[in-house]
Amino acid sequence: MTTETVSERVRELAEHHEMDESAVIQQAVEAGVETLYRDMIVSRYLDDEIAREEAIEHLGVELVEEVDAAREAVEEDVKWGLQA
Repeated sequence: MTTETVSERVRELAEHHEMDESAVIQQAVEAGVETLYRDMIVSRYLDDEIAREEAIEHLGVELVEEVDAAREAVEEDVKWGLQA
């Protein structure tokens, strides 16, 4: 995405929500950092760098259960693929 496109979107969001552009940028940074942090915790959990309990403290039990289910599904797919 170009800088011009980002600027246009920030202006449009600010107008739509009747906010200052700086407030839109602040919210975007906060949301982006939250997403990056969540992704880091998931990665550390999947790499066994942190325990399940610590992942739950950061992400909540529902998200950790989703991660566990996704990992199990991938492992089953790999196992099935290796048997073919």
